[in-house]
Amino acid sequence: MVTPRLVGPIAQRFRRDEEGHRFYEIDWHVQTFSQHDNLAYILANWPLFAVGSPYNLTAAWPEAVGTDMWAFCTPELNIAPHRDAADNGPVRHWVVTQYWSTKQSWRCNTFPVENPLLEPADISGDFIHEQRTASVDRFGKPLRHPNLQPITGPATEYQYSYPSISITRNQDVFPLDTCVNLINKVNDAPLWGLPARKIQFTDVKFERKVYGNCFFYWRTTYVFRMDRNGFDKEIPAEGTKVYRGSGARNDPKNYIPAKSDTDENVSVPLDYRGRKLEWIQDLPDGTPQYAYPQWIQTPEILEQGNLLALGIPSSLQ
Repeated sequence: MVTPRLVGPIAQRFRRDEEGHRFYEIDWHVQTFSQHDNLAYILANWPLFAVGSPYNLTAAWPEAVGTDMWAFCTPELNIAPHRDAADNGPVRHWVVTQYWSTKQSWRCNTFPVENPLLEPADISGDFIHEQRTASVDRFGKPLRHPNLQPITGPATEYQYSYPSISITRNQDVFPLDTCVNLINKVNDAPLWGLPARKIQFTDVKFERKVYGNCFFYWRTTYVFRMDRNGFDKEIPAEGTKVYRGSGARNDPKNYIPAKSDTDENVSVPLDYRGRKLEWIQDLPDGTPQYAYPQWIQTPEILEQGNLLALGIPSSLQ
């Protein structure tokens, strides 16, 4: 089957409305080569501008002059037999009219989607702001007064912000079992440019809708929070009992009460073996130096899961 041949532009028309928007029309002379070729054949094999293309007549027909990169081809299209076509004979010459306009942007698929299940997902988000309390500085050093007591109160409070992402999509079946299984879990593999355990599935909203009188579908919104620091809390080791230095460390009998210089029971910071921090010296800035730093645990409390099982996109690009 031979592709229709573009003979060339026949006529051009232009108008401008009261708002200053520009409108272009071009009549193209198109030739077909079979008596069986019809309007549907031309439409399916149309060789020129696609919907959303800028008005650049020269690119399609070098001998012609006309460019307006702010006017875009609209979905409107007319096809009619050429005026020189013979009466009652097979039509092999046609006039195809295309339209461009600056009034509406047809570049970004603004046509209504007939099937709601084919609609692309909507992605939105914002930042969540909350007050947190710090127990260590950015280097992991515990916040302590000179007497080794922890710094507490408003002085340790600060604002922490992290993004929240909402993905809304239409589905023919709502995956309730999957949502119940994954709610509150974190990603078990890299996702959206972040490593594992940095994204948590926190909420889902769902609503059953009907498309015309044809079928039901579900409008679902999945909510995630993202934190490059993860959601595993850091817990500095401290307690009122310390390891005596001998015996099995998993035997509670080998831990003795922590004492202050005045022989009072106190809570003290602990090293990785559960011992009271052993002071060596004070650094020039007055910071105490210990044989071992205070042990900071980061237990993984939240469970992991494959969040892609929700049907969300693997990329936010």
